[in-house]
Amino acid sequence: MKIIHLVLGKANPDRLNGVNKVVNSLATYQKNHNEDVTLWGITSRLEMNFPERPYNTVLFRSLKNKLTISKKLIKAIKKLDKQTVVHIHGGFIPEFYHVVRLLVKHGIAYVYTPHGAFNVKAMQKSKWRKKIYFFLFEKYIVEHTKCVHCIGESEQKVMNENYPSLKTVLIPNGQNRSDVKFVSTNIPKNNSPVFGFCGRIDIETKGLDLLFAAFKKFKETHNTKANFWVIGDGEEMIALTEMVKKLGITDSVTFWGEQFGNAKLNILSKIDVFFHPSRNEGLPGAVLEAAALGIPCVVSKESNMANYIDSYQAGVGLKKNTVQAIYEAMNNKEIVKLKDNAIRMIEEVFSWDMIVQKHLKVYAQ
Repeated sequence: MKIIHLVLGKANPDRLNGVNKVVNSLATYQKNHNEDVTLWGITSRLEMNFPERPYNTVLFRSLKNKLTISKKLIKAIKKLDKQTVVHIHGGFIPEFYHVVRLLVKHGIAYVYTPHGAFNVKAMQKSKWRKKIYFFLFEKYIVEHTKCVHCIGESEQKVMNENYPSLKTVLIPNGQNRSDVKFVSTNIPKNNSPVFGFCGRIDIETKGLDLLFAAFKKFKETHNTKANFWVIGDGEEMIALTEMVKKLGITDSVTFWGEQFGNAKLNILSKIDVFFHPSRNEGLPGAVLEAAALGIPCVVSKESNMANYIDSYQAGVGLKKNTVQAIYEAMNNKEIVKLKDNAIRMIEEVFSWDMIVQKHLKVYAQ
């Protein structure tokens, strides 16, 4: 069996888009299991400007006219044999519609991972445009796939409600402890609490307004020297810094900016409690990284991580995603004792070896 992962871009893990890292890891660990894996990327720039990887990468130029795809890509699809499984990553990408039409025409099976694109909150953003686009294009992709792979419960629920006859499978993203083993575990205890967030700076989606309102309340209530660290960047970084300034907590918030690899993990490892109160999510990789480092996590139900966190007592799954609930979690002094539970959760649920086997089973079926 030949496996092809299709993405928009190059699956470069040194980018803020979480899909890049997930697809790169999935392809890497499948290759480590001696599978025949190739990544196809549709991109405006064809240079191979990404870290070394064990699997083959083929890049196809994206066209300004989204009503078609490159001749090179059309030719490559026509050459595929029936033993190939194409795994398509990402939702609402025009090029994928044209690829799928060709796959169906030539009898090539494909699995589709929207990566959170069909969550309720995601669908409400640009609601009417998405509805029209879905009816014209995305619906065809969904109806002809052999299986829709969902990474979170909320997305699987939406798919099952709208397409009861459609085969769906829930497989979370993976995270190996070995991927963070270079980070020192003998980190000195902080003199004052350090709370943290890592991810794309999108205030509404990530619930950062709730998070910093809760932190302000925590500071005022306790007159503490507690600090909040933010790792990441995005279009709303200026708006976030202005919000923090208006809240009067600038001196207690550190913005580390965009970080990758060892640099990111070494900063992350010094955080006492990790917060991710997202209003909409697929499955946040930063939460998995934090847990792999033994950092207890406070997450919203909408993050699709709350059930895992609660089951393993690896932090707090917020019953309500509110300022008050986040504030109460900041006051919970027992959370910092849950390090071993967070690590056990990663090892027992999110090991890439287990995740890869689940995907291979889907492909085989």
